[in-house]
Parts: sequence; C-alpha cells; structure tokens
Amino acid sequence: MIPSQLSITGHRWLLRLSQELSPGAIIDQLKRSRGLNDNAPSVLSDPFLFPEMRCAVQRIEQAIHARKTIGIFGDYDADGITAALQLERFFRRHGIDPVVYLPDRIADGYGLKKKSIDALHAKGVTLLITVDTGISAHTEIAYAKSLGMDVIVTDHHRVQGGRPDAFAVIHPLIPAGFPNKDLAGAGVAFTLVRGLEGSKPWQGIEEDVLLATIGTVGDLVPLTGENRLLVIKGLACAAKLPPSPLKKLVDAVQGKRPLTSGDIAFRIVPRINAAGRMAHPDIALRAILEGGEFLEQLHTLNERRQELVEELMTIATGLVAVDDPFITIVSEHFTPGTVGLIASRLTETYGRPSLVGAEKGDEVVASLRSTDDIDLFECLMHSTIRPLLVTCGGHAKAAGCTFKQSSIGDLRSALNALLSDRGITASSLVPTLQIDASIAENPTVQFATALESMAPFGQGNQEPLFLLPKKKITDLRTVGTENRHLQCRIGGIKGIGFGLGNLMQEISKDKEFDVACKIGINEWNGRREVQVFVEDIRMSVKR
Repeated sequence: MIPSQLSITGHRWLLRLSQELSPGAIIDQLKRSRGLNDNAPSVLSDPFLFPEMRCAVQRIEQAIHARKTIGIFGDYDADGITAALQLERFFRRHGIDPVVYLPDRIADGYGLKKKSIDALHAKGVTLLITVDTGISAHTEIAYAKSLGMDVIVTDHHRVQGGRPDAFAVIHPLIPAGFPNKDLAGAGVAFTLVRGLEGSKPWQGIEEDVLLATIGTVGDLVPLTGENRLLVIKGLACAAKLPPSPLKKLVDAVQGKRPLTSGDIAFRIVPRINAAGRMAHPDIALRAILEGGEFLEQLHTLNERRQELVEELMTIATGLVAVDDPFITIVSEHFTPGTVGLIASRLTETYGRPSLVGAEKGDEVVASLRSTDDIDLFECLMHSTIRPLLVTCGGHAKAAGCTFKQSSIGDLRSALNALLSDRGITASSLVPTLQIDASIAENPTVQFATALESMAPFGQGNQEPLFLLPKKKITDLRTVGTENRHLQCRIGGIKGIGFGLGNLMQEISKDKEFDVACKIGINEWNGRREVQVFVEDIRMSVKR
C-alpha cells in the first residue's frame, strides 16, 4: 500500500497492484484485470440481435422506396453529431436528403421537444429517427404520433418510465438481450446502419466506422469488449480514409504518426463539441460533410472555448464552498456550453461531485460530473431532489438538469444532505490518483513497447499509471506558453509534465521523490528511447 501522505498537488495516491512484479508480469496482470484477453470479440455483434432492428430496417426501407421525407433528430455533442452524420450519409447514399435537426444548446435545450417536432412536421417528415436521445421522450413521441409521424428511437441513455410508444426502439437495454450493453449513441447508430446496409462493406464504410469510433471515445463509454474492437477498427480506418473533410480533420490533429484514441479524446472530440458549446452543432455536421469554411470554424471555435473556460474557471473556483461535499455553483457568467467543462475540472481538482449551472432567464441549465463512488443519476432521481428539477438525465458520472432559479438554495441543501446522510463529507473527498503498479527499476523501451499492446486507451481501459519510487529529478526547466509545462529528467530518463510548470519551485535536486507517470516512447532521428509523462510528484516516503 502507498502511505497516505498527499502529493505536492494535494492528491492521495492509491496503488491497485501492491505486490512487486516483473515488468512482463505487470502487463499480464493489467490485461487480465481489464478483460484484455485472448477471448476478446473478433467481430461485432449481429445488428439483428436487437429485438426491434428488423422492424426498424423494414420501416426505413419502406420510406426510402416511397421517397418519403425522413427526419433525423440528434444531440449537440460529439456522440450525437457523429451518430446523425452516419445516418445522413446512409440516406444520401440511397438518394434521400434527410431533414436533420440538431438542437441549439441554448434555444432548444437537451432532447426532443414539441417545437422540434412541429418544425420537422412542417417540412413534411413522416418518419423520424432519433439518435443519442429519445428514450425518455414519452410525451413528445406521443405528440409526434398524433401528427401521423412514426418515430424510431436509437439511444443508449438510462431509461426513465419504460419503453416509449415509438414505432421501434433500438436500445442496448430494451427490452434486453443485445450483447454490448455499453454502446454509445454513435455505436447504436452504426449498428442500425450495418443492419440497413447488410453484410457486405459499403462505399464510405471507413468514414462511418471512424465516426462511430469518435462518438464512442467522446461519450466515455467503456473501451472494453465490442467497444474496444470498434475503436481498433476505427483507428485502422483512419489510415485508409479517402480524401474528405473528415480526413482533413484527422490530418490536422495526428501529425505524422498513426491516429490514437488520445488524439480523438483530446483533439478531435473537443473540436466537434466546440460547435455546440460556442455556436451551433450544425457547424460540426457541415464541417465533416462539406469541409471548407465550416472546418476552419471548428478550429477557431475550439480555440475560443479554451480561452473562455480558463477565464470562467477563475470565477468558478472562487464560488466553491469549502465545506460542501457536493459542489453546487451557479453564475450569470457561465454559459450552457461551458458548464460541463467547468464541472469536469472542478471534480478533477477537488475530488467531489459538482453541479455547475448557467442562469437562463428564471431557469438554470446545469451540468454535473462525479467521482467513481457517487452515482449522479441516482442522486438526481432521489425523492428529495427530483421534485426540485424541471428536467434531468444522463449517466452515473455525467448528467444534466434544469431547475428554477428559486430552487438553487434548496437543491444545494438537498444534494449535500444526501451525501452527508451517507457519511460523506468534503474532507473525506480528497482527489485521488489511481496508480496501477510500482516499477522499482527504470522502465525500458521493451516495456514501453509492450504497453502499446494494451491500446486503445479510454474509459474502462485508461492508459496505465505507474509509480517510480525514490527518484532524483534533475535538469528542470519550464517550457510552453506562460511556462505551463515542466521538463526534466526522472532518474536520468527524459520527462515532461504538462501543466505542472508551477511545481518547479517545490522540487529540490538533492532530494528523492516519488513520481506518478505514464510511460511512452520518444522517437527522434531514428532513435527510440523511453519518455516519462509526469502526472504527479510527492516527497519520497518510507515503505
């Protein structure tokens, strides 16, 4: 066990694998614990294992043959946008220009609404397909049905109120039975496209696989089992993309090396999300379909998003109450497009669940993020909290809701009381760093190469984090804009700590430190050497 001393950044370190093992044994143990074994699926499940897939396919084929107007209703995040893109591309391949409606985060809010249905109905839509949403839109689907519109729901979010009265529902948990319970919205959409296209590859399949991969990585579903297989296929397809706007987007972020899941998570997904956060999700849709000025807008919006979030984080940290186990802050300065990003940063910094709200008239639009131990969806549905909300939905670790401004005080009290009743206090929620294993000797190129066999990394299969104990840290200097990053040598190995430049004054060359890090390979002029990516540092302690 790692002693309880906090790191320089205030984190408690938890060591998953306490026994000392050889490098090869460490990798074998990590693979076993994460289910990355020889029994992993080699093919994606048959789409028709969804109980209502055949019904959905037949209805869509009927609409295509009759040349009816088909609508697609999506979401404003990367998962919803890439799901909508796959279906729009499918219909275009089959001679249909669908009506695509991606809601405006501010004007429309989350999910299917009556005004959205009215807009689609006014354009002659008789068949509506939802992607990454719709499973809890019981009233809205009934309204669409009253207008003579058939609705096919494709979604993956938690079910509220049972199956909606839709023509067909494609959902991993309704009624049950689909092998992959962890599909993202884009993964569900890709399964529908596979059901529609049949068993043979179709023109443009590489782009569709990559779009499904982007949505899967972006929505933080577990990258295990079939999701892992899908992402592996998507990354392989990225290397075979024909000239297209999607290829230009990939080329802009990957440089001269193969695309990784990290590139998708930290460089592609934020650009797609920036459209919905800073302007309108249609910009991302058009960027990937048409390119040109829309693609340039994505890059610009992402830069603006980064600058705005840094400004708003200064405001947010000033509003955090020290004694609240559930951070609950609302401000007129926050926007619906930034509250999720701020909540993520606060939860990471303080180790506590957080609700961050943007004032919108007499209502508040909020996003929530949580730690592994606290289920947000369960919290929101609690009898003391749900009556205070106008709308809510989401997952265990990420959710959203709206509520009246007059309810802010009551909601904050209810959320904190819920945790306090379970014995959870602000002081007990110290931010933690989960470390996979300790490596006594310096890591080798052979070990770093073997680690690559565990990729792609993401939710449920995070890139391993290692403890390098009792190391001298030398050759320190800060690099990057405003000296934000720390460059150094860890026990003689080249190291970089992104965003850790402020720690330089805390590190003495004469003392030994424990280093929490990821391990990779640096290639330069044909040479391959180990590189350490520092995540955290603390004074070395006795074991």
